[in-house]
Amino acid sequence: MKTLLYTKTKIVMAFVMAILLASASVFGQKTKSSVFEQANLAMQNAKSLNADILVPMEYAEGLDNYNDAQKDFDAEKGIVEVEATLAEAVIHFNRSSDFSVSAKLVFANSLNARLDALSAGADKFAKEQWLEAEEQFVKATEQLEKGDRDDSYEESVEAIEMYRKAELLAIKIDLLDETRKYLKKAEELDVDKKAPKTLKKANSLFLESEKDIETNRYDRDYPRILAKQAKYEAKHAIFLNNYIIKIDDENLEMEDVILNYEQPIINIAEAIGFVAQFDKGIDMPEKTIIDYVNNLQEKNSRFFMENIKLSSKNEQLEASIEVLNKERDAINEEFKTEIGKRTAQMTAQMKAIENEKKVLALKIDHQTRIDNKFNIVYGIFDNTEAVVSRTEKDIIIRMNGFNFEVGKSEIKPADFELLTKVQTAIKTFPNSKIIVQGYTDSFGGDVQNLKLSQERSDAVTKYLKANMDLKNTDISSIGYGENNPIANNETKEGRKQNRRIDIIIVPIF
Repeated sequence: MKTLLYTKTKIVMAFVMAILLASASVFGQKTKSSVFEQANLAMQNAKSLNADILVPMEYAEGLDNYNDAQKDFDAEKGIVEVEATLAEAVIHFNRSSDFSVSAKLVFANSLNARLDALSAGADKFAKEQWLEAEEQFVKATEQLEKGDRDDSYEESVEAIEMYRKAELLAIKIDLLDETRKYLKKAEELDVDKKAPKTLKKANSLFLESEKDIETNRYDRDYPRILAKQAKYEAKHAIFLNNYIIKIDDENLEMEDVILNYEQPIINIAEAIGFVAQFDKGIDMPEKTIIDYVNNLQEKNSRFFMENIKLSSKNEQLEASIEVLNKERDAINEEFKTEIGKRTAQMTAQMKAIENEKKVLALKIDHQTRIDNKFNIVYGIFDNTEAVVSRTEKDIIIRMNGFNFEVGKSEIKPADFELLTKVQTAIKTFPNSKIIVQGYTDSFGGDVQNLKLSQERSDAVTKYLKANMDLKNTDISSIGYGENNPIANNETKEGRKQNRRIDIIIVPIF
């Protein structure tokens, strides 16, 4: 009896060991990166769409599944269980990504207020108010997730106010209070004797920002930027003061000072492959560097578009391979089944494959025509007029040479030539869907900017309708206010770029 029990025990132990070894073998064959690859991509995509902020409950579900899968993988509980848990995570991440697109539109003003507060350093200098605003925003997003749009709107309005208060406090603490300290330090150092112009500029900016921040309740962008500039100029004045003192102490000649400031430009020029020469001043090296940067940006844009085209072609090739595999499988099936029994099935299979081939051929033809027409549109504009780019489906004409005056929506005669080129581009894609998008810079109140951007997009749409035959074209206009900036609103040039019109062409063949 004991011998029999011992034998059974050995068999059970051997069976358990076999399972463990098999499990270890599976885990050994599959690396963590390969097992988690799809879930990682889904999570990264969700984060890039701010789903963790806009769709917190669905995203949290995905994150819980993801963390559970990590624990199970590390504990080697079973690859099937891990993959099943990751599949659940992917579902939740994808749902949060899908929902975040519409949520972003609903919460556009809330996200703007949040970004402004962050720009002011509210998460550091007004931490308590910042966290309260974040909690309030989460309430708003959760209400939208539950389908209650009315409550969501009310919660988001309150969140906007809380973000604005946090932003205001941060501006006062980090920028105004700090600037006061630097200005006081400048006074103690007698900076007005060595760097009077820079110090005067700092004082002027500080007084203007201090006044504006108390009187302008609807626009904090302008006083915040003024306060940032004031803080910078105060520090700049102190630096100049110390540097000028150093020049005096070391008995440096003016020539030495100029040569010292030429050296960084020489270093930059060498890094990009040319020799900086200053026999005609600094203008030529400066222009060469700027042109180099602009060319890099253009090349980067072209590489991005080429990548989209290659990705599209790759999808087409994959689809072709899939069709060929189906053909191969159908032929193999022919040898496995009696001819009389499989005739109808084979006929249906081959017909389905032929239909797939036709669909694929149409898709390839469609993509080829878009590629060719895109190249035509790309050649219509130069870099000073418009930046032409594309997504997988749409053509985007960003008119950087078309600029409205601050606070206005009137089209000027100087822009007629550019609009004529836009008409030529639209005609290249006849009967397509056209969307005219208007944008403003961040100066001015949110409501005012939204209204102004709509007026600008409407003005361009009316112009196109008046000067083109668009009877069979679906054309619409929409204003996004200060949302989706493409440049820094803290600089004059950046604000100019953000006051823009984008023409979206959705090709229809």
